[in-house]
Amino acid sequence: MPEQRANDLLSHVGERLSVRIESEEGHTEDFVGILLPTGQLETKTGLKSFDPSKVVAWRVVLAPRGTGTPASQRVLEIELASSELWSGPEHLRTARWLLRAAGGYTRRANSMVPCVPPWESTLWDENSLDDDIAEADRFYQSRSLPTIISLPLPLFDGLASSLYERGWKSHLDLSVMVRISRDKIVTKNSFTEIQSATTPSARWITAHGRELGSQGEQVLRSGNPLFLSYSKSEEVVGIARIGFAQSWSALGAVRVNPDFRRQGIARALGECAINSANERGYPFMFLQVDCNNHPAIELYKSLGFTQHHRNIYLSRE
Repeated sequence: MPEQRANDLLSHVGERLSVRIESEEGHTEDFVGILLPTGQLETKTGLKSFDPSKVVAWRVVLAPRGTGTPASQRVLEIELASSELWSGPEHLRTARWLLRAAGGYTRRANSMVPCVPPWESTLWDENSLDDDIAEADRFYQSRSLPTIISLPLPLFDGLASSLYERGWKSHLDLSVMVRISRDKIVTKNSFTEIQSATTPSARWITAHGRELGSQGEQVLRSGNPLFLSYSKSEEVVGIARIGFAQSWSALGAVRVNPDFRRQGIARALGECAINSANERGYPFMFLQVDCNNHPAIELYKSLGFTQHHRNIYLSRE
């Protein structure tokens, strides 16, 4: 396959492609799947690696209206990707849940999240929920952590209702927003000196303003991240983090020193994050933001993000 056409193919990361590949014996075989940033195809039967020079022909497969990836499947895809790119050292996967622990650093890395949709397991019933909670209690109590449940809504509205009936309370309501675009943002700001690094510097961590504990830095380093920072007079006054997992990137840890807010620094960091992810071949990006943080939500909307689903955290306390 000519080099130019191979490059064209690799520019379609995140899309469903039909690819015809020539084998060493001269035979051809067709594969259909989502092109990942790794250059592999995610097919129904698993990942398919291929040499772009062996591609005979390819095309983008356009799904008929109403037959694309179901929203419910996309929700779980995002939630599990989130677990990978904000990952603590301990995970336990059960029949229905993924239990995560990281010494208490952030709710996301220290909570349990469903890993199968409600209709996929016949065991989603009242008894199984009590058994699951008991198992989770043992897991978290042995680590001196509270049991916290993370639920994507509206997919798990029924499960949330069952927990409310048991006395659980919601303590955090997040909007999960997504941006799917290969378009580079043409920046109009003057913040041209945003720094990017693959490890968090001591000044970045200070600007982050959160106690990392014994395992927080491991969480920060998960997901092959990039750490963005903007400094004034050698002080880091704005930061952001981009993580990468599966076909998704995630924008997080956005913080601007209160003395430097309303100057466009957060927007500049967001623009830099989007462009950096696209340069790596990740046109799919998501983020989490408090549903009550209306200024941040409006900022992200202006950067091309749209509401996808909600995520609540519940505990007994």
